[in-house]
Amino acid sequence: MNGDTSQYYIYATSLAQGEGYTELGTLGHPPTNGFPPGYPLLMAPLRALTPSIVAQKIQNGVMLFGAMLLLFFFLRKVVPQPLALTAVLIALLNYRVLQFASIMMSETAYLLFSTLAIWLLYRFDTDTSPKWWKRPWFYLLILAAGYGYMIRTQGITLMVGITIWMLCIRKWRQTIGFVTGFAITTLPWTFRNHLAGLGPNRYLDQLLAVNIWQPDAGQVSFGELIERGFNTLQMLVTKAIPNTVTPYLNVDYEATATFGEWMTGLILITIILFGYWRLKRYFGFFLVYSAAVIGIICLWSAPSGNRYITTLVPLLEIGLVIGVYTLIEIGLRSRFNIRHVFSPLWLLIPALLLAGGHIRSVAAEVRRPLPPQLSGFIDAARTVQKRLPSETVVCCRKPSVFYVYAGCHVCNFQYTADDEQLIRGLINSQADYVLLDQLGYAATWQYLYPAIQKHQELFSVVATFRVPQTVLLHFDREAAELKLKSK
Repeated sequence: MNGDTSQYYIYATSLAQGEGYTELGTLGHPPTNGFPPGYPLLMAPLRALTPSIVAQKIQNGVMLFGAMLLLFFFLRKVVPQPLALTAVLIALLNYRVLQFASIMMSETAYLLFSTLAIWLLYRFDTDTSPKWWKRPWFYLLILAAGYGYMIRTQGITLMVGITIWMLCIRKWRQTIGFVTGFAITTLPWTFRNHLAGLGPNRYLDQLLAVNIWQPDAGQVSFGELIERGFNTLQMLVTKAIPNTVTPYLNVDYEATATFGEWMTGLILITIILFGYWRLKRYFGFFLVYSAAVIGIICLWSAPSGNRYITTLVPLLEIGLVIGVYTLIEIGLRSRFNIRHVFSPLWLLIPALLLAGGHIRSVAAEVRRPLPPQLSGFIDAARTVQKRLPSETVVCCRKPSVFYVYAGCHVCNFQYTADDEQLIRGLINSQADYVLLDQLGYAATWQYLYPAIQKHQELFSVVATFRVPQTVLLHFDREAAELKLKSK
């Protein structure tokens, strides 16, 4: 469990309980637009049946299978069926894809709807009906792409890819119809946020932030935004893409890229593009869509590693497999003058051998006991659930995770070095308790701990959990109000 997975679970719970799209852990259960609603809507029916987190993970696995099935249905129409099957199976073996399918995150749901859009794009393109506006595939394509955007804002890249592909093949009216339809699918969410009095999407602020975990650092300039984009692009080319599409290549994300890493990354990308080229009529879509996803990631302010390319990995993997097989086939054909050299299914053998180690290590990792820092955090939450009223407000670094196990009201502290402002934030949030955790986040020790040290008389230890200690402190809100008023 982490902050994002807990947040999705909370939103799904809110929908399942009929409370709308709200922050259940916040006093008054205010409406939210913290995440797009697409994934929680998919979670809600199952959440209404069971509170099981494992059930949600199983549903993600089912969605991954559906996504790969749709990719196969598309690929077998544009490349030989054995090659399509090989490419999809190798993409399915990718440890990063499997890992995210077992996490309660939106990547797998988005992968399902993006692959559905690709399959519907093919069905619309190959439909021979003379009147395009009467083809059901066109409207289903709009709904699939629109819902993909409702799952992840990154889905705007799917719209860009489809739009530019339609323009490239001179489907002018279809392009206008698609863009209009896509915009219409987003209107209900936009109107709802407006009626609820919610501000603009939080992603814009995060995009322009110097550091999303240090709001005091301000916003980047245009030059800094461009510099960050080039730095992230270098990381993707030299480290993230090689490390992910060929998972046996281990890289150090902190080290400066070497000449060998540059060459490896550029060669892999060239092979992937060659594989895309084998998709013939759909080369333009795969190229533009991949470039758009990478472009969005390059503007992001948080260190990303290979996390944010997860939804693109199956397509990159497919491009790599098709490209490698085609190059081998061309090489052997020119050398031995044989038309059909070998079945692409043989590529599954090295793929299994190379991917197996990473898959086993990920499987072993998820079976390990929770680290004591997180165990102490969860122990504190369960203790609060058992011993304190549900109206209690607890302030902590990961409030959404705490809420999942405690069921009480939660809040976060302000990320500011001004200790009095932080204390005032606790008062305004009506915090009754504060949790000083050992989860390792810099903000706790940079902001919260110094404020507690400077105002020790306002905090008293209630309980400690595990080693290293997680400490639950009672916050004397009335004394804090009097102290700040006297200044």
